[in-house]
Amino acid sequence: MLAYIEDVISKFGGRYFGSEQEKAAQLYTAEILRKYCDKVDVEEFQSALEAHFQSLKGFCLVYLLVIVLLRIDVRIAGVIGILNTIFYLGHFLTYRHWLDFLWPKKPSWNVIGDIEPVDTVKSTLIIAGHIDSVKEFKWWYRFKQKGAVLTVIAGFLIPLLGIYALLSIFITAGWFTYIWWLFALMTPVLIVFYDMHGDEVVHGASDNLTGVALAVEMAKVFSAEKLKHTRLRLISFGAEEACLRGSWAYARDHKKQLTEEKAFLFNIDTIKDLEHLTIGTAEANTLVFYEKKYVELVEDAFKATGTGYKKLPLMVGASDASAFCIQGIPAICVIGMESEKLDPSYHTRLDVIEYVKPEALEAMKKVTIQFVKTWDAKEG
Repeated sequence: MLAYIEDVISKFGGRYFGSEQEKAAQLYTAEILRKYCDKVDVEEFQSALEAHFQSLKGFCLVYLLVIVLLRIDVRIAGVIGILNTIFYLGHFLTYRHWLDFLWPKKPSWNVIGDIEPVDTVKSTLIIAGHIDSVKEFKWWYRFKQKGAVLTVIAGFLIPLLGIYALLSIFITAGWFTYIWWLFALMTPVLIVFYDMHGDEVVHGASDNLTGVALAVEMAKVFSAEKLKHTRLRLISFGAEEACLRGSWAYARDHKKQLTEEKAFLFNIDTIKDLEHLTIGTAEANTLVFYEKKYVELVEDAFKATGTGYKKLPLMVGASDASAFCIQGIPAICVIGMESEKLDPSYHTRLDVIEYVKPEALEAMKKVTIQFVKTWDAKEG
């Protein structure tokens, strides 16, 4: 698994979504999967890849406009402010892509490999990760945890100002108007949103070549030890860092097929530290809650292999499992990174192979094998 990660980084470097590097890495992964899978497809999809992060500039500019308008006409400020809040929540924070029409569509790619069972197919189990990486979150690299705190503050400022602006139409008390100064003085914090990214595309060794490496490893394991009633599908999603674009496109375009196949996604993302292997119970940003029965199945796999784990809602960002759940396809995500505070390597130049713990990958491999076998056994 580490060899795969090292190969991808050495051959292609950082793999910004929609780039030639991402495409080449996907084609390379497809060639590996063809050695083990009965069928491998490379699916191109078109999506507004820049719409998620570029929208932040617009939300910040509207924030400034509302600050000014609150001193000129509170009614106009209230309307514009609450609209900014609504679109910010719907498009950016909860990953619903409301403003995609404002940006041109660009291509990215998913790689899908199937291994058929030896007997009647009763369900499809998907093991997946994403191959793309992101431009560095420069404030997180420069200021570490403090940069993350500033990002959270900025994330609250935009919707709260919209709510305040709306309330200003109806509340005219002097004490309430003084709150304007708080929002005005906090405006410089928005720089962490407006100018979030540096120029460097990070290696993405842990986030998320580890997930793809484990999917490839499952292809090796279960091509030699075929399942009885479960079609195993290995997917390397593209453009996850662009707001789950690859998984969203795949789940949307194949929804009928996935439903008929009784498909389930076991998503693996950022397996870096053994002590931080975590079963997600929900994803706060996307308002997704995983079904209890699937959480318990993953717990059973951890317990059966004697692997320690945490069980927590994932509070920052989102995973490809969210895209499936939003489309009505059951899914779950397991991560292996500090989730209660910022990991210094997360979305920074420190996301290199040297920080990926081999014991974390090996433990996750055992858990995944156990989960796949248990899934197939219950289908028998």
